Amino acid sequence: MGIVRKAEEHTRGRIVAVKFLAPDPKYIDVAAFDDVADRFRREGSRGVGLRHDHLVEILAYEENDRGQCFQSRALGNPFIVMEYIRGRTLEATIRNLGEREDGRVYINRQTLSIARAIADALLHLHERKLVHRDVKPANIFVSTARTGVIPSEIKLGDFGVTKWGDFLAAASTGTLTLSTQRGLGTLKYMSPEQALKPKDVTVRSDIFSLGITLFELLTGRILPSPHHVFELMTARNMRSSISGKLYALGLRGLTASEESVFEKVLEMFSAAGSRPSSRELLGRFSFWIERLEASDDAG
Repeated sequence: MGIVRKAEEHTRGRIVAVKFLAPDPKYIDVAAFDDVADRFRREGSRGVGLRHDHLVEILAYEENDRGQCFQSRALGNPFIVMEYIRGRTLEATIRNLGEREDGRVYINRQTLSIARAIADALLHLHERKLVHRDVKPANIFVSTARTGVIPSEIKLGDFGVTKWGDFLAAASTGTLTLSTQRGLGTLKYMSPEQALKPKDVTVRSDIFSLGITLFELLTGRILPSPHHVFELMTARNMRSSISGKLYALGLRGLTASEESVFEKVLEMFSAAGSRPSSRELLGRFSFWIERLEASDDAG
């Protein structure tokens, strides 16, 4: 739905990112162009007023009517000016973990810090009755200082940017943001209610998407398709202990504290009204990080 370019602000010498509205009919239904434009306008106008440590900062939004923002007036697309993030997406970070199938989990200060930051960003949006609608690893940006593995900067954005060569694969696996006449989002990470009644979704829809994102982060495995998300939902509904549910998902040898983390992640796949809130998740992740730090100090 958009094209993002790196740019320099001449008056300050600051590097920024500029996102132009440019829906492609190969991936966005022509009949949904108006919906896409409305979403883009909301993202820009609302984003200018949002300030949070874990949200990509939107600096300006321009309708650019008849190309008035350009001397040549050749480009009439609306655009958003955002801070430029130096780092990689969370999707790239997860793939770097190796996509192992050995049942290993990555519950440590690094992964819990990322989980806490995104829960904090969502709480900021949800307190303002804003639904993100496209929470996924490709929309989360992570920068790590050279001195360690703990992320120095974690930001939630909403860009829908994929390399051109990856478009076809992303569309077929449900990892690309697409729009139809029913709504906009990313199929694999979309909550059931968002897929069926996109205009009626609440902030709890973001929690479902966050659950899939955290499962991928904690296991180091990017799920190939929406069918694998259905396996997660099926495992959550099993009449079994948390150990049995995790065993069904190929996760073995977890400690009691690791099981408690995964139990909370699986709760995110409940019916909308039963999912944990972003506030509850922020508290949980903060508690688990503090417990890890206390354990490290005792050691």
